[in-house]
Amino acid sequence: MPNLKTLHEKPWHRLPVSEMGDAVQRIIEGYKKEQAGRRSAYSRNLELYEQMHLSGYSAHSYYGANTEKLMSFERDRLGIVRSAIDSAVANIFAPQKPKPQWQTLGATWEVRRRAYKLDRVCEGILNQRQEPFCNMWAFMIDTMYDTATQGAVAIKVMSDRVRKRIVHRNIPTPDIFVDPSAGRLPQDWFQVEPCDLSVAQELFPKHAQKLEGAKDYEWFGSARQSSIRASREIELGYAWRLPTGPDKPGKWCVVANGTVLDSGDWVAPAPPFVFGYWQRHRAGIWGSGLAFLMGAQAQKAGELDERLTIREEIASGKYIWYRPGSINPDSLAMNDPKMAVPVEDGKEYPQESLSLPFAPMELDFRNVKVRDTWDSVGISQVSAAARREPGIESGVAQMTLNDTKDGRHLPEAQRYEQMYVDFAHQWVWRLRELAANDPDMVVQYPNGSLLREVKWADVDVEDEKAAVTVAPASSLPHDPWGRQQMVQALREGNIISQATAKTLIGWPDLDSELQTDNAETQYIDALIELYTNAEEASWDATQYQAPEGFITNKLGALTRFGSAWFRIKTDQISLPPEEKAKAEFCCGLLVRYIQELSALLPPVEPLKGGATAPDMLAQTAPQVAAAGAGGM
Repeated sequence: MPNLKTLHEKPWHRLPVSEMGDAVQRIIEGYKKEQAGRRSAYSRNLELYEQMHLSGYSAHSYYGANTEKLMSFERDRLGIVRSAIDSAVANIFAPQKPKPQWQTLGATWEVRRRAYKLDRVCEGILNQRQEPFCNMWAFMIDTMYDTATQGAVAIKVMSDRVRKRIVHRNIPTPDIFVDPSAGRLPQDWFQVEPCDLSVAQELFPKHAQKLEGAKDYEWFGSARQSSIRASREIELGYAWRLPTGPDKPGKWCVVANGTVLDSGDWVAPAPPFVFGYWQRHRAGIWGSGLAFLMGAQAQKAGELDERLTIREEIASGKYIWYRPGSINPDSLAMNDPKMAVPVEDGKEYPQESLSLPFAPMELDFRNVKVRDTWDSVGISQVSAAARREPGIESGVAQMTLNDTKDGRHLPEAQRYEQMYVDFAHQWVWRLRELAANDPDMVVQYPNGSLLREVKWADVDVEDEKAAVTVAPASSLPHDPWGRQQMVQALREGNIISQATAKTLIGWPDLDSELQTDNAETQYIDALIELYTNAEEASWDATQYQAPEGFITNKLGALTRFGSAWFRIKTDQISLPPEEKAKAEFCCGLLVRYIQELSALLPPVEPLKGGATAPDMLAQTAPQVAAAGAGGM
């Protein structure tokens, strides 16, 4: 690492802008040379997964791959590493769809309403298209291949000032640098990335002329790049110094060829990266992936398989004995896999004994090595082959077995969920950056099949007043019949409703039916959201919608409105007196709807003698609900 005194007497973030660019550029160049081994390891892991020789980790490495070497690639001839990575992503990450949830910490009624809206804003970002993927979850499944392959993945969260939205980019980890002596909590972060020259000139028009002389981005293995270019990719360098306190902001800048293109204060307590890990290093910020953990064993299993294959080819040769002149020589040329040997006149034909290419124990030993390779990382070889475990027939037993196997990778699954907590914080920090340039900025959030808009100023919650959690992921079986049997067991036990059962099965053919069945529930939930977010100062009496007589599940609607009423009452317990009035107005709207809906319920017939407890409950439930609503 370059000595600080050989560069400047002060840290880069304390230098004037005229000197800052040169200092950052030299630090980045020094880290590139010192940490070149990280680039080599990144390419080796990529080769193990792709099963081909690559000159680096750029897209050009695939175009310039040697096809002859591709056919003779022997590092993992059985494809164990690739199969394990695909299986890990499919079984651990793909079934999950985590969603961050905001929780307030003893806040006022207004802050709690903001946190509720902020929760919906995060849901909108999750459903937002992330090029070229349809939503955030699809984008994350693709990035988790890098986590399993390389051990760590870095997602850069950026604010697009033009489109006023949040964008994400998967950054190769060798392009991010920190001081190794800083351990797990570095304060200085550096990154390089390519940028189209025309795009850079549009982003930084004041330095358009200087950008013409910027150096090209150095892909690892740049010697193999083609000389034909549709556009020029220059290298931009980024630097972040994290703040040391709420009133002591850090610094950030972007440079090109030693020139600072833009800079400013950095107030977020973390760099703009969200990291995911397979197995994190016990020191430092990086980790180890499956390519590293099982690469050596997979190579040994492949070498065993190669030796057995060669011996089988040698032993498969067959001798044909014939008398000289009794066979047309041209016919012998057609016996390539066999060898024809003449026998002299008067001599007896030799006795031929067939020998096996290898003993069965040798094949068993090869299979044991393959199985040990899988067991070393705790991934089921049978699951990777998409076969049901032998002797496991029922869906409940299959789910239990999946839980047993997935227990080994519970930390990986929890780290994946933690990424969405980090995303929620990053989204808030980036939206604040956008709002700093546009105080009237509007954000969108989903409401059923519609999108609503709200001002960011009415959504933002201070970091100290809120916390983020993630709902636990589902542990249902992933095969269709096992999932159906498990859902059926939950439905028969009255643990879930019929509509929920249809959703958990996950069959696309049920989508249209679910939209029909859930239309009424979505309408009720939309009314509840309208009334719970109402503010007396801006409320218009025409916004209130009375209950319709044709609501089919009136008792279910009463239950949902009553649940919303109890949630608000629970929040009121910890509210200060001046805030309780705001919540009471929302409660009044809910009570009004409950009373009007209760009046639409049919009268309860007198109970007959001999009625059982369930019968009494079924007959009196509407009356009890109505009486309770009236008492509210």
